[in-house]
Amino acid sequence: MKPVVTKVTFYKLAKDAPSLKLVCQLIKKACLSQQKVLCLVADDQTAEQLDQLLWAFEADSFIPHGIGLDQQPVAISAVAEPGDHHQILINLQGEIPTWFSRFERVIELVQPESEDEQTKRENFKFYKERGYALDFHDLSGRSI
Repeated sequence: MKPVVTKVTFYKLAKDAPSLKLVCQLIKKACLSQQKVLCLVADDQTAEQLDQLLWAFEADSFIPHGIGLDQQPVAISAVAEPGDHHQILINLQGEIPTWFSRFERVIELVQPESEDEQTKRENFKFYKERGYALDFHDLSGRSI
């Protein structure tokens, strides 16, 4: 079995862009390519918001998801544990989980002029210093 080499992607959003809307788009894209997602959110309130957004995201499609680590293919959780997931981690928490490298891909969102912007910069530096493959997409000039 080939070892997992984690790819890390950062998305920089516009100042007031709704980050959870982008998360819904990323989750939909992952599901279309048959990948499982763990969305690690900051708190239970954010988990509920994302859950509701995914139910209403597109009227003509359904994204199978739920709150809790045992949900497949899309799990939403505020608990910093990976469960059985290993394909895509969308990290909406400030800290990098110690187990991030078990994932094929990690996605980090950067909200400019926010409390966590500096934390996400430090996360970028952390991954870069350790040699992880990094992608950076500046969406700050686009509406989501």
